[in-house]
Amino acid sequence: MKKTTVLLLMIFFFCLSLAQAAPVGSPAGLLKKGQWDFALEGGYISRRPMETSGNPNYEVSITHGYHSRSYGLTDRLMLTGKAGGIYGYLYDETTPGAETKTSLSGGLGLGLQLKGIIFKRKDTGLEWDGSGQFLYMRSHHKKSGKANADWYEWQASTSLAKEIGRFKPYAGVKFSTVNLDHDDGKGNTTSYDEDENVGPFVGADIYFGRDRDVVINLEAGFLMGSEYYGGLRYRF
Repeated sequence: MKKTTVLLLMIFFFCLSLAQAAPVGSPAGLLKKGQWDFALEGGYISRRPMETSGNPNYEVSITHGYHSRSYGLTDRLMLTGKAGGIYGYLYDETTPGAETKTSLSGGLGLGLQLKGIIFKRKDTGLEWDGSGQFLYMRSHHKKSGKANADWYEWQASTSLAKEIGRFKPYAGVKFSTVNLDHDDGKGNTTSYDEDENVGPFVGADIYFGRDRDVVINLEAGFLMGSEYYGGLRYRF
């Protein structure tokens, strides 16, 4: 029964991830040394401001979903790798009242994250974390005339978390730097950079099961545009 419930939840969050983008995610205290987890996660970045050659009149929306695996290197440090799919749009607002929307098509997404506990108080359960993450998304087509895109994102974050029963809320700040290389399929390549780099995020883990081995993670970020995330983790 337990395995069936977990399977149904995984299917549900897989569907959610296809309509959602990569979060900072669960606090580092999720895994102990030698523990594993696997997860389905995803998110949606809504019209993040981008610029090229000093022109700030661009925005990008990205949808991506991932399957990830995490391992507890120590009781305070965990490593996560992820692979999945992406889809997105580039908006050009250079001409007032005449927005142009360009599809970035579907493609591959890969990510690597290292997360650790900087400080934890045993008496209060307050946890201070730090995280570094790299995300690469590739949308390439061999067929002539098709647009290609490469998305590179480096992210660093810090957050405070506190476990309250089966609920563990957290809040923090993240720094993100993004580079998007876009080929229009006609031999013209343009590089775009993120317009703003720092913003807050909030989230929570919710634990299920007798051993609290099923974890739902929800998160929202605000980095010059809203970001919404969801994930389902199973740890063992």
